[in-house]
Amino acid sequence: MAAKALLPTIILGMLIAGGYTLSNGWAKSGDDVSPEQAQTRLEVFHSLDSLIGSKVADSDVDRALQDMQLDPAALQSLRADLSRPASPGMPTAAATPAQADATAPAVQPEAQAKAAPQRVQLVWVRLWDTDAEDGDVVRIDSGGYSRTVRLTKHGDTFAVPVAADGVIRVTGVKDGDGGGITVGLASGMSQAVFPIMSEGQVLGLRVRLD
Repeated sequence: MAAKALLPTIILGMLIAGGYTLSNGWAKSGDDVSPEQAQTRLEVFHSLDSLIGSKVADSDVDRALQDMQLDPAALQSLRADLSRPASPGMPTAAATPAQADATAPAVQPEAQAKAAPQRVQLVWVRLWDTDAEDGDVVRIDSGGYSRTVRLTKHGDTFAVPVAADGVIRVTGVKDGDGGGITVGLASGMSQAVFPIMSEGQVLGLRVRLD
């Protein structure tokens, strides 16, 4: 299980190393991802079951909230969501097709309470450009929070709220100097390289907290 979980990360390292070579140390303008690399990115991304999120520690919550660029009303609302206890009646994020089927056995309330996800929680994420830093722009949406980021090689780290479904969505906003939008998302030690994205394309990634 551990080896399987590490496989996407190992391939990620190979992709990044390959991208570095292709871009001649990131000095060129415009992305230059080969068709083979693009296909590998696509396959690895779709093989990911989920990304293990890095939860914001209680001692860092205030700092994280201040860095989220929220207006006062949104900040107050998020604080309330973060302090709200989990609801036993909330559906599980990992519901299987069988569980969604009306003909499947009913889930007992006790089992629902045990499987119910935690309340909204803050998770650290980092967005970066996996190829040339050429002006690619994406928008991240999670738990009612939205932020537009111009991708850099170093990346931007900030907190996002993760709701019950655990899904973070990334939308391609601008393809810098061509070659598609090349974005990576990390949370703590976990990383995911997205397929080459086009403007307007939306991709979701499930985040879980162990």
